[in-house]
Amino acid sequence: MKIFKQQLTPEAIHRIIKGEAVFKNEAVLNNIADPKTAGPQSIIFVDNEKFLALALESGAGLKLVSNRFRDDFQDNTSNLIFTENAYHSVLILMHFWLETEKGDFISAIHPTAVIGKGVSLPEKVNIGAYCVIGDNVRLGEYTTIGAFSFVGDDSSLGQHCCLYPNVSVYSDTIIGDYVTIHSGCVIGSDGFGYLPLNGIQQKIPQIGHVVIQNHVEIGANSTIDRGTIGPTVIGEGTKIDNLVQIGHNCVIGKHCIICAQVGMAGSSNLGDYVYLAGQVGLAGHLTIGDGAKVGAQSGVANDLPSGKQYLGYPARDAMLMKKIMAALGSLPEIYKFYSKLKKERERE
Repeated sequence: MKIFKQQLTPEAIHRIIKGEAVFKNEAVLNNIADPKTAGPQSIIFVDNEKFLALALESGAGLKLVSNRFRDDFQDNTSNLIFTENAYHSVLILMHFWLETEKGDFISAIHPTAVIGKGVSLPEKVNIGAYCVIGDNVRLGEYTTIGAFSFVGDDSSLGQHCCLYPNVSVYSDTIIGDYVTIHSGCVIGSDGFGYLPLNGIQQKIPQIGHVVIQNHVEIGANSTIDRGTIGPTVIGEGTKIDNLVQIGHNCVIGKHCIICAQVGMAGSSNLGDYVYLAGQVGLAGHLTIGDGAKVGAQSGVANDLPSGKQYLGYPARDAMLMKKIMAALGSLPEIYKFYSKLKKERERE
């Protein structure tokens, strides 16, 4: 549990998140907790019926409650703030607390960092221990590069970027503003391209690059391959989970959500606001339309139209696939009935 340095009263929190307040006692608050572990200095939020009983009994100093649970808390003795969506309210509060603790940006280049020729370094930049910055790299203001990270020749990072320790950015990569890349990521490695020639797998040179647009976040140990010729593109505002593989020449639209262990083969295209749940696999050279949602462990072998939900292997309309999955449970009984009927007809 994170304890914030700045302590807030329920009244101060009400000014931040708004809503309707019912204050019954004084409190000083410095953490956000779950109902089981919350104490007098804790805040909890109630947005799920599953945890309602625990929340009612919790000794938290302040409870943020979604309006639909208002009646359940009429007799509760805790400090309460009712909002349209308690989950959204607690996110606003977390952002406020984190921003207040950021402090001033510290500009520093560690003496062990290796800086190449022709590097463009703004006044305000932070480069950690044992980083290697290649030739002709351009860095934007307020960008942080964590220890043991590598940025290859002729790459560029925009303003307010954060590369956590042990990130590798290959040459010619273009990264926009406000991009966060977590530890262990590899950006711009060679795409997986080989062509058999005289019985030997000949490597297809990968001479493209990667473009990551503004406000993208990439989770730990994910990999994004450079294009074979043109770019691999990650659209503005897209969020990528840990352990995701994005193949060469993929183009991902704006504000997509890509969950853990997704694998995208080369030259696949996602529209805007596409959701890929965990372990979804995409074949190469296909397109998923705007707003499509693909359920966990689905295998996508063909193009999927916009705005629908898909599930299964091969990925089909989600409602149809749920009916198929429900029918599978009855398959042994259906087969038994079919076998019996077949034998009866053979006797006739």
